[in-house]
Parts: sequence; structure tokens; C-alpha cells
Amino acid sequence: MTDEMINQLQPGLTREQVIYVMGNPLTPSSLDQNRWDYIYWSKSPRDEVTQQRVSLRFENDRLTEITKTP
Repeated sequence: MTDEMINQLQPGLTREQVIYVMGNPLTPSSLDQNRWDYIYWSKSPRDEVTQQRVSLRFENDRLTEITKTP
């Protein structure tokens, strides 16, 4: 998951368009079919591991909310 990928996300995209940009979500929520979470870990040359999370919310199969957590 890159910033370039995240920057392509915008409200109104269909689920299929989101999958084209981001790929399938790591673990689709079984409790909330309208929320997809993407989690990404990266390791710096100094062995520092960082995690980034992007949560997407859909209504009527259209992207309505993007939440990015560093």
C-alpha cells in the first residue's frame, strides 16, 4: 500500500474500483460488510517497523469514507 494508491481513493468509487486500486482487503469484516480495512507494515533500513491502516466505508456499494491511521 502506497500513498499513491491511497491518493487515488475518492468518495463515489465502486467496490470494484477500490479493489482495482488497492487489491482485496486483508480481512473483510464479517460483522460489517460496509467496512474494509487495509493494514500495511514497512521496515526501514534501521529495522524500525511502522504500521499504517486505512479503513474504508461503503454505502450502497459506493465509497463514502476514508480513514487513514499512521
